[in-house]
Amino acid sequence: ALFRGQAELFAGLKIAQLGYEFKKYPVLHLDMSLGSSSQNLLESLRDTLNKLGNAEGKKKFASAIPGLMLDELVDALIKKYHENVVMLIDEYDYPVSHNIGDTQLANANSAVLSDFYASLKSISSNLRFVMVTGVTRYAMMGLSAGLNQLVDISFDPEYAAICGFTPDELDQYFGDRYDSVLDHQKSIGEMPAESSTADLRQKILDWYDGYTWDGRTQVLNPISILFFFQRRYFKEYWNASSPSTDFLKNKIASNPLSVTKNNFQGFSERDLSLITVGELATVPFLFHTGYLTIDKIVKVAGKDQYSFKVPNFELKGAIYDMLLLPLSSLLTENIDKESINLNKAIKEQDGLRLTQIIKAVFSRIPAQHYGKQIINEYYFHDLLLAYFFGLVAEVRPEEPGPLGNLDLILVTYDDIHAVIEIKYAKSVGRAGLEEALDKLARQGLKAIKEKKYGETYRLAGHDFVSIGLGVIGLGEAKAVFGEPLEPTAMDCGK
Repeated sequence: ALFRGQAELFAGLKIAQLGYEFKKYPVLHLDMSLGSSSQNLLESLRDTLNKLGNAEGKKKFASAIPGLMLDELVDALIKKYHENVVMLIDEYDYPVSHNIGDTQLANANSAVLSDFYASLKSISSNLRFVMVTGVTRYAMMGLSAGLNQLVDISFDPEYAAICGFTPDELDQYFGDRYDSVLDHQKSIGEMPAESSTADLRQKILDWYDGYTWDGRTQVLNPISILFFFQRRYFKEYWNASSPSTDFLKNKIASNPLSVTKNNFQGFSERDLSLITVGELATVPFLFHTGYLTIDKIVKVAGKDQYSFKVPNFELKGAIYDMLLLPLSSLLTENIDKESINLNKAIKEQDGLRLTQIIKAVFSRIPAQHYGKQIINEYYFHDLLLAYFFGLVAEVRPEEPGPLGNLDLILVTYDDIHAVIEIKYAKSVGRAGLEEALDKLARQGLKAIKEKKYGETYRLAGHDFVSIGLGVIGLGEAKAVFGEPLEPTAMDCGK
């Protein structure tokens, strides 16, 4: 509603420039976010078609079967308007996706929808244009059989910007609100007093941008953006409204290591298309439901191969909530004792103790995992995230910094902000183990200093410490502390 008028004006201007003349066609809009059970779905389809028919003067249908009712309705519209029908099917998969945690119900609804969509074949010659939107491609649930002329635009670069705001559109439609939102952000302490509108814009991009369907064009989540400018504070708006969250939490809990970054790559378009209700691969389902987006597309043997990433800060919080809770319970033997030891090691800047703690975590890695591709930098990174989660007051993974994304920020129960940069090597190389680990750890410290990681927390006056962590793919680690714990008077701006 906030931008519809501007969009219509823009479309009108473009059409005028092209000399295009609109021609009216009868339109059928079917919103499939209907009943929650198979029987309710049938009744809702009948009720929807009856209402659409009544609005066009068709008071009675000869059949109570939704597919046959649709056939009658299309025929009546053609006779009334003497033009073929435009059909808009919104959220075609909703009765399945909304009930994906109940396999029996989801399958029942899928069968109803498949029968209904397959009936489109008999009326395809009477349809001028069909537009279908949805979340997950459950083998299109009969749509491909009913309408074999449908063109899937999911990965078409020409349409890569239609499902969100581009950064330029963010400025165009919301730029006049930046000042008032920034003032509010400062008043509630979410942004420092010296922040500019450019800082606000960047933070909006960090939180809600990053979605892409072609690996290049990025768009911001429209739901989150609209809520953000209405409420003027940062929050996980879209994730809170997703019906898939509980199902995904349960699915990930059964195999948490299936959602490490190492598993976000090497998918073909076929892998993303052939999805059935009872065989939902975790990563493709995360992509379809919006928790992952395309990172890059490469050609392998002449075919596109897709890799994925978590698009933004809003979704990183959601993904790690799903992943780390089940993982942390696997990695932590005595939560209270380990929490005390971890917080004490950071407070006292005890690199030896912290190293011993981390090596104890790595010692719980199943032996059969070594020697396989699953063991890599991302694997160790996710294990540490899982371990720290719940043992300290707060964990912030991959938080954006001025010159890049830092690996981890831990906030201890003593309110110490520990910035951790992890440097990884697959093997020792020519150096000895201790020398190699020390070199990696100090590279981590150097990156923190050069890229100004954690500078926001130090300037804000928090107790602050830098930790370089060297990890070698044998489960060996070394932690080295860098910056002094207490911020200096200059750092605090006092």
